[in-house]
Amino acid sequence: MGQREPGDDNMKTMLRYASCLGQRRMTRILLAMLMVPFVFAGCASLGVKSAYLDATEVGTAFPTKVPANTQIYTKVAGVAFSLDILAGVYMTDNTSIQSSVYAGFLYGTVYAQGQSYIDFVDLTKSGGSCGTVGDANQVSGVTNGTGGVGAYGGGTSMSYNWTGSEHGRKTYTFTASQAVAKAKVRIYGYNSSQGVSATSCSIDSFTIRPSSFTVSSTPASGATQAAGSNYTMTVKAVNSGGTTVTGYTGTPSITTTGVTDWKSLAIAGGSFSGSFGAAVSGVASGSNFNYADFGPLTIPAGAIVDNTYVANSGSGDVAGADCISNSSSNVLSGGQYGCNIANQASVTTPSFIAHHYTATHTITPACNSKFTYFGQPLTYGVTIDAFNALGNRMTRLTSSAPGKPTFTFSQLNSGAGTINPLTIGSPAWVSDANYGLATGGEYALSATSTTTTRPAGLSPSSASPPSYESFQVRVTSSDANITTCNGVAAAGTQSCDSAATKLRYGVLKLSDGQSTAVSPASMQVIAQYWNGSSFVTNTDDVCTVVNFNTGTIASSTLPRPSAKNSSTTLSNGVGALMLNASTASNVAIKMGASDNNCVSATATAGAPLNALSGYLGGVSCSSSYDKDPSARLTFGTLRSPYIYRAEKF
Repeated sequence: MGQREPGDDNMKTMLRYASCLGQRRMTRILLAMLMVPFVFAGCASLGVKSAYLDATEVGTAFPTKVPANTQIYTKVAGVAFSLDILAGVYMTDNTSIQSSVYAGFLYGTVYAQGQSYIDFVDLTKSGGSCGTVGDANQVSGVTNGTGGVGAYGGGTSMSYNWTGSEHGRKTYTFTASQAVAKAKVRIYGYNSSQGVSATSCSIDSFTIRPSSFTVSSTPASGATQAAGSNYTMTVKAVNSGGTTVTGYTGTPSITTTGVTDWKSLAIAGGSFSGSFGAAVSGVASGSNFNYADFGPLTIPAGAIVDNTYVANSGSGDVAGADCISNSSSNVLSGGQYGCNIANQASVTTPSFIAHHYTATHTITPACNSKFTYFGQPLTYGVTIDAFNALGNRMTRLTSSAPGKPTFTFSQLNSGAGTINPLTIGSPAWVSDANYGLATGGEYALSATSTTTTRPAGLSPSSASPPSYESFQVRVTSSDANITTCNGVAAAGTQSCDSAATKLRYGVLKLSDGQSTAVSPASMQVIAQYWNGSSFVTNTDDVCTVVNFNTGTIASSTLPRPSAKNSSTTLSNGVGALMLNASTASNVAIKMGASDNNCVSATATAGAPLNALSGYLGGVSCSSSYDKDPSARLTFGTLRSPYIYRAEKF
């Protein structure tokens, strides 16, 4: 009820307002005149023009001048907020607003009384019209947290009966679960005794924005994605409770500033790209995102942002400083939130891996690009380069990168597994010193001379020597996408084989020699290899040099015969040892630094042979293939090759 002031001029007051009040009872008319929503034109004799109904931030001073210029700040979906509902009058001077009217000595100061209903109207649906409480343009998902305020109707409308004790101001607490680009508070009031009612909307419109964006991707974080190939990122606008706000229809954008790679370093400019489309029912996605290099990326909080949703909403919140510019904060500062919507937590992308690899083997046989004897060094190397889908090197793939691909090596003969005679070094991704450089993204073993393993202890009665006429090294990728193998296009294979080469188990055969007592004797030296069933002359051998240095000829008798030729280079696998005339004896060519033969009465150890011939063995008195080659040397009168010879005249 309105307040009364003492006095004795009741009749004068009634007469003073008689022209305005007519024949109706003074009390009812005065109360109705200030009843929410003040629907009638007012009473000029009291200076009242019409009702003033508004909503504003809590604690805002009751306006006294026209225009009221009250403010409602930007709100965050899902977060409770309070507003003051103001009820007063516009005065007939067209410049003043009052929260009450002094009705004279008898009735005193009168404040708004009566029944009211309140809801929010979505102006983007209503076309800017205020409409009526509870209509189809009502903002859904608004709940009430105000004591003494009840529900009204089947929607989100609220009911409250003003008693006058509010003195024209009532604080309401609301929670809006959905986003609305442009909304107003809508107030309906009526006085049943006078049959008057009206609807009014707040002077200021405002935006209810999503709380934040949640981000997901396909493939998901932790999964792999080929670098340089498009993948999809999806953004959901959510309220403070994490529920999707279907009313959001904005378009998020992404800035790569601050995006970091697996080393927590900034990514290269232009290496990460993509864009989102406009959200539908609160969900925006983009299917053209890609990253050009290796590893997972970390997208920091605030990198995915919509700085246009509030600005372009029509609410005027940005221009009117009703939110904090260039901020996506959900923490009140001066009663305001940030104007922008952003991801509030960092996001990890899928782990980007190479789209394809090129693999190149280097394999160089010991002899004339044709073969290598077991025990001789074979030069082997491999280079594997990682590329993205655009054909660019992945320069940030280095030795410390997490989840880097792995490669395994196997050794084959005609495609079948072998006993692995080649000891391969340890290929590795280039060091982190190559990170970001043109030399990054390479897995390599420099071409290295690697000794092949010669099986020991083989003999005719034991296992046959190996015969690898089509030896290859195979590299297999864990990513299974080698597209170029040794310079030749491949259809995304998992492995790449080196060129085939020959690995041969060789022996050096020394044939018996004979000559006259005064002439040098010639002993044939033949390189043989095991062809899978027998030893045959290695006609490919044009490389082996057998040195006949001092001490390399062992003899069963002394003095040891001396060599006329200091060495022999095999031609089509055949060479010769020329020994000066001496006594008959068994001789051997020492293949190593010390004797390893069955020839007795040998001299002291001599110098070893060169590395190539030093690995060849021979068959002598031993049953194994690992003894020095030996043969019988004879000097004297040579027998005629003829059984009968006759002279004919």
